[in-house]
Amino acid sequence: MKKWCIPLLALWLYGCNAGPGEETIQSQVTARLQAGTDADLFDIRDFAVLGKEERMEGVYLVKVSYQLHFKQGLDQLQVLHDEDLVYDRVGPFQQEMGLMELERKYGDFEAGQALAQETQVWMMKTEQGWRLAESDATQQG
Repeated sequence: MKKWCIPLLALWLYGCNAGPGEETIQSQVTARLQAGTDADLFDIRDFAVLGKEERMEGVYLVKVSYQLHFKQGLDQLQVLHDEDLVYDRVGPFQQEMGLMELERKYGDFEAGQALAQETQVWMMKTEQGWRLAESDATQQG
């Protein structure tokens, strides 16, 4: 009995300090990616955790990769946007900022295109479990 107690205790302690799980990382990164866009813009596939490194107690730098599969192209979004354009005090330029931000992030994407992405995110242990840090992704490419 004693010979099993120490390995089980060590395994249990390792599990407590293993950092965020892949499912937790994936759900939070996916939620962050989709928070700023229309849900019909892209699907996230082939999500993988490439590595995680504890930088200080309860704080991990996590490297992930995934593919964005676009359901609509930038040109289709432009047509839909132009149909809804309102000429008001804000002006068309201000209303175009959302499309310009998508083009800056993902380039001139087309419907059906898959775009491979790699990024690093910070995860912190909180009373509610593992959470993404407030700052957005530090690298994309």
